[in-house]
Amino acid sequence: MSKVAKVRFTDYPAAVAAALDAVGAAERLPDDGLIIIKPNLTNADPPPVTTPVAAAEAVLDYCQAHCTADVAIGEGSGSGVTADAFAANGYADLARRRGLRLIDFNVEPALTLRRDDTFVLREFHLPEVARDAFIISLPVLKDHSFTGTTVAMKNMFGLAPAPFYEGSWNKSKLHSPSTDKSTVDICLYKRPGLCVVDAVTALTGMHLAGTPRRIGLILASFDPVAVDAVASELLGHDPRDLKYLTLADGRLGSLDGIDIIAG
Repeated sequence: MSKVAKVRFTDYPAAVAAALDAVGAAERLPDDGLIIIKPNLTNADPPPVTTPVAAAEAVLDYCQAHCTADVAIGEGSGSGVTADAFAANGYADLARRRGLRLIDFNVEPALTLRRDDTFVLREFHLPEVARDAFIISLPVLKDHSFTGTTVAMKNMFGLAPAPFYEGSWNKSKLHSPSTDKSTVDICLYKRPGLCVVDAVTALTGMHLAGTPRRIGLILASFDPVAVDAVASELLGHDPRDLKYLTLADGRLGSLDGIDIIAG
């Protein structure tokens, strides 16, 4: 049974800590190696198109309070230049203030990995820095034009280095022939170790130019399928109607027996 914390938002430090405590994150964070906090900075637009920097800082605070691993923030923007997204949304200021490394997955050296159990990506170019890192997927909750919703799993598209996947935009080749299948495949290559979903203000209708909707929740889980299912329901979707979730069910997590811990 997968646990998903659903905590009422008060402020980011308190709500993020409560959600992570509810799923026992302190005991499962690594004490060595590298933790990469992966927000959704698909472009340089402000929240809720992108993850608020305050959410990332709250996750950073929790990690530094409960483990001794190095912590960085990483993203590879879907359009434009990642450094511009970091600067526009306060991440560059956070990095300077806290002495953090900002990682641009679009320009990092990449390894070529291969798997036979994927749907469409028989090989994947994964940034070397991410291979052994513990990734915390930190999306903002949004509807999505191709996958219905974009939450913790779709957020992992940012790992894909633009030189290998760019066309009309930085990750465009991943959207054909199936964005749903690519979402699952990328997570098979690199599953998020922990998921924290900013559902304080969601974006409805479309992932780049939708309508903001106040939900007022922070979600957390070690199961990306379960947390994406719970988050998708908040936007009115039946998780079993979302192809990427049914494809991932039983492979990356479970849609069944989800234990929701409310707070």
